[in-house]
Amino acid sequence: MIRILTWLWKQPGGRSTYTAEHVNVWADCIDRHLSMPHELACVTNSPEGIDPRVRIISPPGEFEDVRIPTWGADKGYPQCHRRLAMFRPDATEIFGERFVSMDLDAVIAGSLDPLFDRPDDFVMYRGTSPRRPYNGSMVMMTAGCRSRVYTEFTPERAAEAGQKFIGSDQAWISHILGWGETTWGPEHGVVWWGSSKNHLAPEWRLMFFPGTPKPWELTTDAWIGKHYRRNSAWDDAAISVRLNAA
Repeated sequence: MIRILTWLWKQPGGRSTYTAEHVNVWADCIDRHLSMPHELACVTNSPEGIDPRVRIISPPGEFEDVRIPTWGADKGYPQCHRRLAMFRPDATEIFGERFVSMDLDAVIAGSLDPLFDRPDDFVMYRGTSPRRPYNGSMVMMTAGCRSRVYTEFTPERAAEAGQKFIGSDQAWISHILGWGETTWGPEHGVVWWGSSKNHLAPEWRLMFFPGTPKPWELTTDAWIGKHYRRNSAWDDAAISVRLNAA
């Protein structure tokens, strides 16, 4: 059994606002496209409105206040160091033995089984430019692996990492792990909105939306509208209104 989890938190002044409804759409999209045994989970302290089938994981609370000067906190860029708790040596007790962490701003259009049914102890989404080894939108890991990402973390060293790589947690992960970890990319059908390399994908299996816009702002696009939705077609219109009003 693999656990597929996402994160929901409020960041004052953030450039995007996420809600329980985004979690519910994400959960439906996962269930439509993943046939291997799995459990859904959300790491949040705001569980109200989240579908009861989604397990709620209390945030460990570590590194939530860490800000680095290179990653535009004044511009609303997401501060995601809290996600480094996934690399704790005792992560099994919090996140499960085997898990995938995936961002909420994802459009899923094809089977996820080929992405997750593999033996690697660590796989991460490839960086969105040749200068970035990894992107934090998705990572799969066996709990406890690459634990130095957690054990060696300090805010001061994170600031140094931010001078070498873009992002918050992904900059630190790139700094500590370096190049060479197994990654997903266009050849696996994993792409990102606006990339000039999307034509290299045999199909668009999974699309992420770093920055803006977000998929719920683009549902008039035929491809996005077809795949970014709840399982019950009758309530899609009402859900779209709630998502875009968030």
